[in-house]
Amino acid sequence: MNFDGLKRKVFFWVDRLQISKTERVGIAILLGLVAILLSASLFLQKSLNYDQEEYDQIVAEFERRSALIQKEEKELAEKYSPTPAVSNSAGEMEVPKETASETEAEEVEPVSDIININTASLQQLQKLDGIGPAYAQRILDYREANDGFDSIDELVNVKGIGEKRLENIRPYIKLED
Repeated sequence: MNFDGLKRKVFFWVDRLQISKTERVGIAILLGLVAILLSASLFLQKSLNYDQEEYDQIVAEFERRSALIQKEEKELAEKYSPTPAVSNSAGEMEVPKETASETEAEEVEPVSDIININTASLQQLQKLDGIGPAYAQRILDYREANDGFDSIDELVNVKGIGEKRLENIRPYIKLED
């Protein structure tokens, strides 16, 4: 196609759209500006608005903090995840021994003998499975307010101790010496 044929088609479409001469001039100026700006953006090199050393320092700090967060998440997952049982060569299920970090977190040793709930101290009550400092204090407060326990089942009246927790600690508690 030659230039004259292209020129005829352009004039045909301009005539068909009924664009006035001033509108054609305005459109031509706008198209010219768009072409100039596009060519200028292609030829101008974009400069970086940061220093490479500062960027590397920021990336290093980000990676360091990310590693710390991942380490903390892993520690929390190990702390709060149940320890899976492992089967030994005889086919019996064994629970793996606690790690050093778990034993450091637990200050109270497990119960070895039966505890009298009417005379037990805060530390003795904490030795019971599932009884921490808050529950132990609630048991003591209830015991003082009601002049001791008349039955072991009365422990369900302590806030937070339900039937299930009571059944877990029942073999390790008594009322009288």
